[in-house]
Amino acid sequence: MGLYQRWRRLRLQGLQACRLHTAVVSTPPRWLAERLGLFEELWSAQVKRLASIAQKEPRTIKISLPGGQKIDAVAWNTTPYQLARQISSTLADTAVAAQVNGEPYDLERPLETDSDLRFLTFDSPEGKAVSFFLIRNAVTTKPRDIIAGNSNILFFCLSFSISPWLMPVIPALWEARRVDHLRSVVQDQPGQHGEPPYSDLPFLYPPLQAEYARRGFSEVKTPTLFSTKLWEQSGHWEHYQEDMFAVQPSGSDRPASSQSDDSTRHTTDILALKPMNCPAHCLMFAHRPRSWRELPLATSRLWALHRAEASGGLGGLTRLRCFQQDDAHIFCTTDRWPFPLEAEIQSCLDFLPFFGFLLPPGTVHRPSGFLGDLALGTRPEQVSRKNTWDLNSGDRCHSMDLKIDVHLHDALGRPHQCGTIQLDFQLPLRFDLQYKGQAGALERPVLIHRAVLGSVERLLGVLAESCGGKWPLWLSPFQVVVIPVGTEQEEYAREAQQSLRAAGLVSDLDADSGLTLSRRIRRAQLAHYNFQFVVGQKEQSKRTVNIRTRDNRRLGEWDLPEAVQRLVELQNMRVPNAEEIF
Repeated sequence: MGLYQRWRRLRLQGLQACRLHTAVVSTPPRWLAERLGLFEELWSAQVKRLASIAQKEPRTIKISLPGGQKIDAVAWNTTPYQLARQISSTLADTAVAAQVNGEPYDLERPLETDSDLRFLTFDSPEGKAVSFFLIRNAVTTKPRDIIAGNSNILFFCLSFSISPWLMPVIPALWEARRVDHLRSVVQDQPGQHGEPPYSDLPFLYPPLQAEYARRGFSEVKTPTLFSTKLWEQSGHWEHYQEDMFAVQPSGSDRPASSQSDDSTRHTTDILALKPMNCPAHCLMFAHRPRSWRELPLATSRLWALHRAEASGGLGGLTRLRCFQQDDAHIFCTTDRWPFPLEAEIQSCLDFLPFFGFLLPPGTVHRPSGFLGDLALGTRPEQVSRKNTWDLNSGDRCHSMDLKIDVHLHDALGRPHQCGTIQLDFQLPLRFDLQYKGQAGALERPVLIHRAVLGSVERLLGVLAESCGGKWPLWLSPFQVVVIPVGTEQEEYAREAQQSLRAAGLVSDLDADSGLTLSRRIRRAQLAHYNFQFVVGQKEQSKRTVNIRTRDNRRLGEWDLPEAVQRLVELQNMRVPNAEEIF
């Protein structure tokens, strides 16, 4: 009898307590039949291999059971399941795994030597732990990995949802599903078909640009495609080539001229989409002589970057192949380099609380395989010891001498790396960057890489899950909707909408006469509009609006100019609870 057929006969205790029942499916679906067929094929091969070993090394072993009982078994032949059948059919049907010499052991794996054997059921803490481990790993296990000691994986995948001990986990799973950013973002914007939503969130850019401008950054523009010659010079092609998209222009496959060798043709013909902006910003720094009076020189670019992420590493908005990053670089003098770094760390921490995140201590990284002089690499550690940063030498970053990451925690407490600040002595060397110092001699600058938000898409995904789709007013794509009671008030409603838009607020109009007023209000609340401005005959005559929140709190009647001004104040304050303090 196949393993699947035997597993179908198992009866787990506690089903009635969960008020759940099993049903026999005579014909499994096609996808399940294919997987079962592959499983049986691999299992048969495993049985033949073990039988061959047993024939070559036939010997009797002693198995000690709880209570002092000992049973004879055949090495490489007898399984814990077979011994469980000898003891009791009930034990064989309820055991989920075995414990051999204190270690978890598969029921169908033959015993190899003298052992202490114990059977684990769902009633034991060890049995629950083993079961949960198998369930968690089953979702990432490839079919051909099942045979390597995880023969119970299919059984647990089919039965875990009816186990009583999983009941406490269900609320957390539902909460994670409820706040999933793909649900809250994609459902709110059905026309995007899963594309990043920031194209419909233009209000996110003014505060970002204002913050960078206030801190002295100049926004620059650089090409999306560069010759691989640039990436070879920066060192990215050697260390990062597999994570870059390379393209070959049309017509570049024609025979090279007699004056061009293969290496010239290689660097000329192949282009690569930029995964970061730092080499381009180095070129901008080097395009003319620089003086110490110009430093620190801060450049920034909020635009698309491309990285060839593995398909298995992609995840919603948190990891994409094309994403926008607030990529900035600061070129500073060597005599003042610790101070700009400390200032940028504090600047990063000052900026992120605007989004309502809790910021744990950061981590300082000096990669184990970094490039450059060890003496230069140890200088940044002096900065970390003056701050509350932990040193981690295992992070992979091919050219950075110091790397500080900021991890944000979402509503479920899960950490996400967003901001990063990196100190770099190597790229100025590779690009031979120089400036004239106060004494008139040429000196080499220090480069600080800075991304406060990291990937804008990742930040939006974390934000969406943190607020459960109910965006704070200053970040919301659905700030206000104006709802006229009847067609007579539609003209005044449009006037109110224009007043909101003139003040820089996102506003819509719902004048659908085919729906009742209550249904339009309910539709606005389900769409998570922060505020609804309802205007009827009385409001029209008095030039007022009747305000409600998305949680159906009635704020009463307000003069239109005063209501608009209050919303502008709340938006500029960036408060997370504008509906409560309006």
